[in-house]
Amino acid sequence: MSRKSLAILTIWLLMAVACGSEDTVPSSTGTPSEEGTVTTTAPATTGAGTSPEPDPETSTSAADDPNTETSDPEPNQTETPVSETTVVDQPPPPDDAPTTTIYSGPVSPITGLPVQDPELLNRNVLAVKVDNHPAARPQSGIEQAEAVYEVMVEGGLTRFIALFHHSDSDWVGPMRSARPTDWTLLQPLSGVMLISGAQPWITRRITNNNVPLIGDSGPPLTARWGQRVAPHNLYVDTYQGRRVVDERGIDRPPPPALFKRGPLNSPEGATAGYIFFDWSSVVDVSWLWNGERYVRLAAEEPHEWRSREGEQTDQISADVLVVLMAEGYTACPQGEGSCVPAWDTVGENRAIVFAEGSYVEGNWRRDRAADWFVITDQSGEEITVPAGRPWIIIYPDTEDVTW
Repeated sequence: MSRKSLAILTIWLLMAVACGSEDTVPSSTGTPSEEGTVTTTAPATTGAGTSPEPDPETSTSAADDPNTETSDPEPNQTETPVSETTVVDQPPPPDDAPTTTIYSGPVSPITGLPVQDPELLNRNVLAVKVDNHPAARPQSGIEQAEAVYEVMVEGGLTRFIALFHHSDSDWVGPMRSARPTDWTLLQPLSGVMLISGAQPWITRRITNNNVPLIGDSGPPLTARWGQRVAPHNLYVDTYQGRRVVDERGIDRPPPPALFKRGPLNSPEGATAGYIFFDWSSVVDVSWLWNGERYVRLAAEEPHEWRSREGEQTDQISADVLVVLMAEGYTACPQGEGSCVPAWDTVGENRAIVFAEGSYVEGNWRRDRAADWFVITDQSGEEITVPAGRPWIIIYPDTEDVTW
Protein backbone atom coordinates (compact mmCIF):
# COMPACT_ATOMS: atom_id res chain seq x y z
CA MET A 1 0.00 0.00 0.00
CA SER A 2 1.42 3.47 -0.90
CA ARG A 3 1.86 6.22 1.68
CA LYS A 4 -0.91 8.18 -0.07
CA SER A 5 -3.32 5.26 0.19
CA LEU A 6 -2.37 4.71 3.83
CA ALA A 7 -3.05 8.36 4.61
CA ILE A 8 -6.47 8.25 2.91
CA LEU A 9 -7.36 5.10 4.86
CA THR A 10 -6.29 6.75 8.15
CA ILE A 11 -8.47 9.81 7.44
CA TRP A 12 -11.45 7.58 6.58
CA LEU A 13 -11.10 5.64 9.82
CA LEU A 14 -10.94 8.84 11.89
CA MET A 15 -14.11 10.09 10.19
CA ALA A 16 -15.83 6.78 10.89
CA VAL A 17 -14.94 7.04 14.60
CA ALA A 18 -16.22 10.63 14.75
CA CYS A 19 -19.54 9.50 13.23
CA GLY A 20 -19.80 6.40 15.39
CA SER A 21 -23.36 7.22 16.43
CA GLU A 22 -24.58 6.48 12.90
CA ASP A 23 -25.26 2.95 11.68
CA THR A 24 -22.56 2.20 9.12
CA VAL A 25 -23.20 -1.56 8.99
CA PRO A 26 -25.46 -2.56 6.10
CA SER A 27 -28.33 -4.97 6.72
CA SER A 28 -27.38 -8.55 6.15
CA THR A 29 -29.56 -10.47 3.73
CA GLY A 30 -29.44 -14.21 3.45
CA THR A 31 -29.16 -15.92 0.10
CA PRO A 32 -32.37 -17.80 -0.75
CA SER A 33 -31.80 -21.51 -0.84
CA GLU A 34 -32.81 -23.79 -3.63
CA GLU A 35 -36.22 -25.39 -3.35
CA GLY A 36 -36.00 -28.15 -0.75
CA THR A 37 -37.67 -31.51 -1.25
CA VAL A 38 -37.91 -34.47 1.07
CA THR A 39 -38.68 -37.69 -0.76
CA THR A 40 -38.62 -41.12 0.81
CA THR A 41 -39.42 -44.51 -0.59
CA ALA A 42 -40.26 -46.60 2.46
CA PRO A 43 -43.41 -48.62 1.74
CA ALA A 44 -46.54 -47.78 3.72
CA THR A 45 -50.09 -49.05 3.65
CA THR A 46 -52.66 -46.36 4.38
CA GLY A 47 -55.46 -48.79 4.99
CA ALA A 48 -58.63 -49.79 3.26
CA GLY A 49 -60.93 -47.36 1.55
CA THR A 50 -60.47 -44.56 -0.94
CA SER A 51 -63.74 -42.74 -0.41
CA PRO A 52 -63.30 -39.21 0.97
CA GLU A 53 -65.68 -39.87 3.89
CA PRO A 54 -65.67 -43.44 5.20
CA ASP A 55 -66.02 -43.48 8.99
CA PRO A 56 -66.40 -46.62 11.12
CA GLU A 57 -67.19 -44.64 14.29
CA THR A 58 -70.97 -44.77 14.23
CA SER A 59 -71.59 -48.06 16.05
CA THR A 60 -70.33 -47.09 19.51
CA SER A 61 -70.05 -43.87 21.50
CA ALA A 62 -67.14 -43.49 23.90
CA ALA A 63 -69.67 -42.45 26.52
CA ASP A 64 -71.23 -45.93 26.24
CA ASP A 65 -67.95 -47.80 26.54
CA PRO A 66 -67.18 -48.78 30.15
CA ASN A 67 -63.48 -48.36 29.43
CA THR A 68 -63.95 -44.62 28.94
CA GLU A 69 -64.35 -43.97 32.64
CA THR A 70 -61.09 -45.60 33.67
CA SER A 71 -59.23 -43.22 35.93
CA ASP A 72 -55.49 -42.86 35.88
CA PRO A 73 -53.68 -44.35 38.87
CA GLU A 74 -50.72 -42.00 38.50
CA PRO A 75 -50.36 -39.48 41.36
CA ASN A 76 -51.12 -35.91 40.51
CA GLN A 77 -48.12 -33.69 39.98
CA THR A 78 -48.53 -30.67 42.23
CA GLU A 79 -45.50 -28.64 41.30
CA THR A 80 -45.96 -26.02 38.62
CA PRO A 81 -43.83 -26.89 35.57
CA VAL A 82 -41.78 -23.73 35.28
CA SER A 83 -39.02 -23.12 32.79
CA GLU A 84 -36.42 -20.75 34.23
CA THR A 85 -34.38 -19.50 31.32
CA THR A 86 -31.25 -17.34 31.56
CA VAL A 87 -30.92 -14.66 28.92
CA VAL A 88 -27.34 -14.40 27.66
CA ASP A 89 -26.00 -11.24 26.03
CA GLN A 90 -25.42 -11.76 22.34
CA PRO A 91 -24.33 -9.50 19.49
CA PRO A 92 -27.28 -7.81 17.75
CA PRO A 93 -28.69 -9.75 14.79
CA PRO A 94 -28.77 -8.34 11.26
CA ASP A 95 -31.68 -5.97 10.57
CA ASP A 96 -33.59 -8.56 8.51
CA ALA A 97 -32.93 -11.55 10.79
CA PRO A 98 -35.89 -13.10 12.65
CA THR A 99 -35.95 -12.23 16.33
CA THR A 100 -36.27 -15.03 18.90
CA THR A 101 -37.40 -13.99 22.37
CA ILE A 102 -36.25 -16.12 25.31
CA TYR A 103 -38.48 -15.81 28.35
CA SER A 104 -37.71 -16.30 32.01
CA GLY A 105 -40.34 -17.25 34.55
CA PRO A 106 -43.52 -19.34 34.20
CA VAL A 107 -44.04 -20.43 30.63
CA SER A 108 -46.25 -22.95 28.89
CA PRO A 109 -44.57 -26.35 28.52
CA ILE A 110 -46.29 -26.67 25.15
CA THR A 111 -45.61 -23.27 23.58
CA GLY A 112 -42.74 -21.89 25.67
CA LEU A 113 -44.69 -18.60 25.94
CA PRO A 114 -45.42 -16.75 29.21
CA VAL A 115 -48.58 -17.72 31.10
CA GLN A 116 -50.51 -15.04 32.97
CA ASP A 117 -51.87 -17.43 35.60
CA PRO A 118 -49.19 -19.99 36.62
CA GLU A 119 -51.80 -22.01 38.54
CA LEU A 120 -53.26 -23.12 35.20
CA LEU A 121 -50.01 -24.96 34.49
CA ASN A 122 -50.96 -27.55 37.10
CA ARG A 123 -53.85 -28.80 34.96
CA ASN A 124 -53.99 -31.76 32.63
CA VAL A 125 -54.16 -31.53 28.85
CA LEU A 126 -57.55 -31.92 27.18
CA ALA A 127 -57.21 -33.17 23.60
CA VAL A 128 -60.15 -32.70 21.21
CA LYS A 129 -60.33 -34.75 17.99
CA VAL A 130 -61.39 -32.27 15.30
CA ASP A 131 -62.88 -32.97 11.88
CA ASN A 132 -61.04 -31.73 8.78
CA HIS A 133 -63.45 -32.86 6.07
CA PRO A 134 -64.23 -30.01 3.61
CA ALA A 135 -67.79 -29.98 5.00
CA ALA A 136 -66.36 -29.29 8.47
CA ARG A 137 -64.56 -26.06 7.50
CA PRO A 138 -64.15 -23.50 8.88
CA GLN A 139 -63.50 -25.17 12.21
CA SER A 140 -63.94 -23.50 15.60
CA GLY A 141 -61.92 -23.40 18.78
CA ILE A 142 -58.62 -24.66 17.43
CA GLU A 143 -57.28 -21.10 17.34
CA GLN A 144 -57.46 -21.15 21.16
CA ALA A 145 -55.56 -24.42 21.51
CA GLU A 146 -51.90 -24.27 22.51
CA ALA A 147 -50.92 -26.85 19.88
CA VAL A 148 -52.47 -29.00 17.18
CA TYR A 149 -51.58 -32.45 15.86
CA GLU A 150 -52.47 -33.32 12.26
CA VAL A 151 -52.78 -37.01 11.34
CA MET A 152 -54.07 -38.82 8.25
CA VAL A 153 -57.16 -41.01 8.49
CA GLU A 154 -59.28 -42.82 5.86
CA GLY A 155 -59.77 -41.63 2.32
CA GLY A 156 -56.57 -39.57 2.29
CA LEU A 157 -58.13 -37.02 4.67
CA THR A 158 -56.52 -35.62 7.81
CA ARG A 159 -57.91 -34.84 11.24
CA PHE A 160 -56.65 -32.58 14.00
CA ILE A 161 -56.09 -33.11 17.72
CA ALA A 162 -56.34 -29.72 19.44
CA LEU A 163 -54.47 -29.52 22.77
CA PHE A 164 -55.81 -27.38 25.62
CA HIS A 165 -53.64 -27.05 28.73
CA HIS A 166 -53.86 -23.60 30.32
CA SER A 167 -56.39 -22.52 27.68
CA ASP A 168 -60.04 -23.47 27.08
CA SER A 169 -62.83 -22.90 24.58
CA ASP A 170 -66.60 -23.29 24.91
CA TRP A 171 -67.03 -24.21 21.22
CA VAL A 172 -64.53 -26.64 19.67
CA GLY A 173 -65.21 -28.69 16.59
CA PRO A 174 -66.63 -30.29 14.69
CA MET A 175 -65.55 -33.11 17.03
CA ARG A 176 -64.96 -36.56 15.52
CA SER A 177 -63.87 -40.07 16.43
CA ALA A 178 -60.63 -41.57 17.70
CA ARG A 179 -58.08 -43.65 15.81
CA PRO A 180 -55.41 -46.13 17.00
CA THR A 181 -52.49 -43.70 16.60
CA ASP A 182 -54.04 -41.13 18.93
CA TRP A 183 -52.99 -42.71 22.21
CA THR A 184 -49.34 -42.81 21.11
CA LEU A 185 -49.40 -39.01 20.75
CA LEU A 186 -51.28 -38.26 23.97
CA GLN A 187 -49.78 -40.74 26.43
CA PRO A 188 -46.52 -38.75 26.90
CA LEU A 189 -48.60 -35.62 27.54
CA SER A 190 -50.81 -37.37 30.14
CA GLY A 191 -53.72 -36.19 28.03
CA VAL A 192 -57.46 -36.80 28.39
CA MET A 193 -59.17 -37.18 25.00
CA LEU A 194 -62.58 -35.83 23.99
CA ILE A 195 -64.13 -37.67 21.02
CA SER A 196 -67.45 -38.23 19.28
CA GLY A 197 -67.03 -42.01 19.52
CA ALA A 198 -65.00 -44.83 17.99
CA GLN A 199 -65.10 -48.54 17.31
CA PRO A 200 -65.02 -50.51 20.59
CA TRP A 201 -61.67 -52.13 19.81
CA ILE A 202 -60.15 -48.66 19.31
CA THR A 203 -61.52 -47.21 22.55
CA ARG A 204 -60.27 -50.26 24.44
CA ARG A 205 -56.81 -49.88 22.93
CA ILE A 206 -56.69 -46.21 23.91
CA THR A 207 -57.91 -46.59 27.49
CA ASN A 208 -55.77 -49.70 28.04
CA ASN A 209 -52.80 -47.49 27.22
CA ASN A 210 -53.64 -45.04 29.98
CA VAL A 211 -55.41 -42.33 27.97
CA PRO A 212 -58.87 -41.61 29.44
CA LEU A 213 -61.71 -40.89 26.99
CA ILE A 214 -64.73 -38.59 27.28
CA GLY A 215 -67.44 -39.07 24.66
CA ASP A 216 -70.54 -37.30 23.38
CA SER A 217 -72.94 -37.04 26.32
CA GLY A 218 -75.02 -34.11 25.11
CA PRO A 219 -75.45 -30.68 26.75
CA PRO A 220 -73.77 -29.01 28.51
CA LEU A 221 -70.66 -30.91 27.37
CA THR A 222 -71.53 -31.32 23.69
CA ALA A 223 -74.09 -29.85 21.31
CA ARG A 224 -75.21 -30.29 17.71
CA TRP A 225 -75.08 -27.17 15.54
CA GLY A 226 -78.18 -26.78 13.41
CA GLN A 227 -76.39 -24.98 10.58
CA ARG A 228 -74.49 -28.16 9.62
CA VAL A 229 -75.44 -31.77 9.02
CA ALA A 230 -74.12 -34.81 10.86
CA PRO A 231 -71.45 -35.98 11.32
CA HIS A 232 -69.89 -32.55 10.83
CA ASN A 233 -71.98 -30.69 13.43
CA LEU A 234 -70.89 -31.86 16.91
CA TYR A 235 -69.12 -29.31 19.15
CA VAL A 236 -67.63 -29.61 22.64
CA ASP A 237 -67.03 -27.24 25.55
CA THR A 238 -63.64 -27.85 27.21
CA TYR A 239 -64.71 -25.99 30.36
CA GLN A 240 -67.38 -28.65 30.75
CA GLY A 241 -64.80 -31.28 29.81
CA ARG A 242 -62.77 -30.29 32.87
CA ARG A 243 -65.90 -30.63 34.99
CA VAL A 244 -66.34 -34.20 33.72
CA VAL A 245 -62.67 -34.94 34.48
CA ASP A 246 -63.21 -33.81 38.08
CA GLU A 247 -66.47 -35.72 38.46
CA ARG A 248 -64.88 -38.95 37.28
CA GLY A 249 -61.87 -38.51 39.51
CA ILE A 250 -59.46 -38.62 36.57
CA ASP A 251 -56.14 -37.55 38.05
CA ARG A 252 -53.56 -36.62 35.40
CA PRO A 253 -50.29 -34.70 35.80
CA PRO A 254 -49.42 -31.68 33.64
CA PRO A 255 -47.51 -32.25 30.40
CA PRO A 256 -43.72 -32.07 30.14
CA ALA A 257 -41.89 -29.38 28.19
CA LEU A 258 -42.16 -30.43 24.55
CA PHE A 259 -39.02 -28.88 23.12
CA LYS A 260 -35.62 -27.51 23.99
CA ARG A 261 -36.17 -23.78 23.59
CA GLY A 262 -33.95 -21.37 21.72
CA PRO A 263 -33.35 -19.90 18.28
CA LEU A 264 -33.75 -22.25 15.33
CA ASN A 265 -30.15 -22.96 14.34
CA SER A 266 -30.87 -23.30 10.66
CA PRO A 267 -28.12 -23.53 8.03
CA GLU A 268 -27.02 -20.34 6.32
CA GLY A 269 -29.43 -19.40 3.55
CA ALA A 270 -32.05 -21.98 4.64
CA THR A 271 -35.29 -20.20 3.80
CA ALA A 272 -38.79 -21.65 3.89
CA GLY A 273 -41.39 -19.03 3.04
CA TYR A 274 -43.78 -21.42 1.32
CA ILE A 275 -44.19 -25.07 2.33
CA PHE A 276 -46.31 -27.59 0.42
CA PHE A 277 -47.58 -30.90 1.85
CA ASP A 278 -48.84 -33.39 -0.70
CA TRP A 279 -50.85 -35.46 1.80
CA SER A 280 -52.82 -37.44 -0.76
CA SER A 281 -54.70 -37.17 -4.02
CA VAL A 282 -57.55 -35.41 -2.20
CA VAL A 283 -55.66 -33.24 0.33
CA ASP A 284 -53.11 -30.55 -0.52
CA VAL A 285 -51.98 -28.24 2.26
CA SER A 286 -49.55 -25.36 2.17
CA TRP A 287 -48.22 -22.94 4.77
CA LEU A 288 -47.08 -19.40 3.96
CA TRP A 289 -44.70 -17.37 6.14
CA ASN A 290 -46.18 -13.86 6.40
CA GLY A 291 -43.30 -12.33 8.34
CA GLU A 292 -44.82 -13.12 11.75
CA ARG A 293 -46.19 -16.67 11.55
CA TYR A 294 -47.15 -19.44 9.15
CA VAL A 295 -50.69 -19.23 7.77
CA ARG A 296 -52.48 -22.28 6.36
CA LEU A 297 -53.98 -22.83 2.94
CA ALA A 298 -56.13 -25.79 1.85
CA ALA A 299 -56.15 -26.40 -1.90
CA GLU A 300 -54.43 -22.99 -2.20
CA GLU A 301 -57.35 -21.22 -0.52
CA PRO A 302 -57.03 -19.63 2.94
CA HIS A 303 -58.06 -22.19 5.57
CA GLU A 304 -60.05 -20.25 8.15
CA TRP A 305 -61.50 -20.70 11.63
CA ARG A 306 -64.66 -19.03 12.87
CA SER A 307 -66.20 -18.23 16.24
CA ARG A 308 -69.48 -19.81 17.30
CA GLU A 309 -71.70 -17.07 15.89
CA GLY A 310 -69.28 -16.07 13.17
CA GLU A 311 -68.40 -12.71 14.71
CA GLN A 312 -64.73 -13.54 14.34
CA THR A 313 -62.94 -15.31 11.51
CA ASP A 314 -59.30 -15.52 10.58
CA GLN A 315 -56.81 -17.75 8.82
CA ILE A 316 -55.49 -20.75 10.74
CA SER A 317 -51.89 -20.07 11.75
CA ALA A 318 -48.96 -21.50 13.68
CA ASP A 319 -45.59 -20.17 14.83
CA VAL A 320 -43.73 -23.46 14.39
CA LEU A 321 -44.34 -26.45 12.13
CA VAL A 322 -42.86 -29.72 13.43
CA VAL A 323 -42.94 -32.46 10.80
CA LEU A 324 -42.48 -36.00 12.09
CA MET A 325 -42.28 -38.53 9.26
CA ALA A 326 -43.95 -41.85 10.05
CA GLU A 327 -44.41 -45.21 8.38
CA GLY A 328 -48.02 -46.16 7.76
CA TYR A 329 -49.64 -49.50 8.47
CA THR A 330 -53.15 -50.94 8.76
CA ALA A 331 -54.51 -51.50 12.27
CA CYS A 332 -57.14 -54.23 12.54
CA PRO A 333 -59.26 -55.63 15.38
CA GLN A 334 -58.80 -59.18 16.62
CA GLY A 335 -62.57 -59.63 16.64
CA GLU A 336 -65.39 -57.48 15.29
CA GLY A 337 -64.73 -54.15 13.64
CA SER A 338 -63.06 -52.71 10.57
CA CYS A 339 -59.42 -51.92 9.79
CA VAL A 340 -58.18 -48.33 9.77
CA PRO A 341 -54.94 -46.53 8.86
CA ALA A 342 -52.37 -46.05 11.62
CA TRP A 343 -48.87 -44.64 11.95
CA ASP A 344 -45.72 -45.92 13.63
CA THR A 345 -44.61 -43.22 16.05
CA VAL A 346 -42.07 -45.25 18.03
CA GLY A 347 -38.51 -45.77 16.82
CA GLU A 348 -36.83 -43.29 14.52
CA ASN A 349 -37.62 -41.40 11.32
CA ARG A 350 -37.02 -38.11 9.58
CA ALA A 351 -38.02 -34.73 10.99
CA ILE A 352 -38.15 -31.13 9.80
CA VAL A 353 -38.72 -28.06 11.96
CA PHE A 354 -39.95 -24.87 10.27
CA ALA A 355 -39.89 -21.55 12.14
CA GLU A 356 -39.29 -17.87 11.42
CA GLY A 357 -39.24 -18.48 7.67
CA SER A 358 -36.41 -21.01 7.95
CA TYR A 359 -35.93 -24.71 8.65
CA VAL A 360 -33.74 -27.45 10.09
CA GLU A 361 -33.77 -31.06 8.88
CA GLY A 362 -32.96 -34.01 11.07
CA ASN A 363 -34.51 -37.01 12.79
CA TRP A 364 -36.89 -37.85 15.62
CA ARG A 365 -36.56 -40.82 17.91
CA ARG A 366 -38.19 -42.39 20.97
CA ASP A 367 -38.00 -45.88 22.42
CA ARG A 368 -41.60 -46.13 23.62
CA ALA A 369 -44.89 -44.27 23.26
CA ALA A 370 -44.75 -43.06 26.87
CA ASP A 371 -41.72 -40.90 25.94
CA TRP A 372 -41.86 -37.61 24.10
CA PHE A 373 -40.04 -37.20 20.78
CA VAL A 374 -36.37 -36.19 20.79
CA ILE A 375 -35.63 -34.21 17.62
CA THR A 376 -32.03 -33.86 16.49
CA ASP A 377 -30.36 -32.22 13.51
CA GLN A 378 -28.24 -34.06 10.97
CA SER A 379 -25.19 -33.81 13.24
CA GLY A 380 -27.06 -35.46 16.11
CA GLU A 381 -27.51 -32.30 18.21
CA GLU A 382 -30.95 -31.65 19.69
CA ILE A 383 -32.79 -28.99 17.71
CA THR A 384 -33.74 -25.86 19.65
CA VAL A 385 -37.24 -24.63 18.85
CA PRO A 386 -38.37 -21.00 19.21
CA ALA A 387 -41.22 -20.29 21.59
CA GLY A 388 -44.57 -20.21 19.87
CA ARG A 389 -47.66 -22.22 19.00
CA PRO A 390 -46.63 -25.49 17.31
CA TRP A 391 -48.50 -27.45 14.63
CA ILE A 392 -47.21 -31.03 14.89
CA ILE A 393 -47.60 -33.01 11.67
CA ILE A 394 -47.45 -36.82 11.60
CA TYR A 395 -46.65 -37.10 7.92
CA PRO A 396 -46.41 -40.17 5.66
CA ASP A 397 -42.77 -40.96 4.99
CA THR A 398 -43.69 -41.93 1.42
CA GLU A 399 -44.87 -38.42 0.51
CA ASP A 400 -43.09 -35.19 -0.36
CA VAL A 401 -42.63 -31.95 1.55
CA THR A 402 -41.56 -29.14 -0.77
CA TRP A 403 -40.47 -25.63 0.12
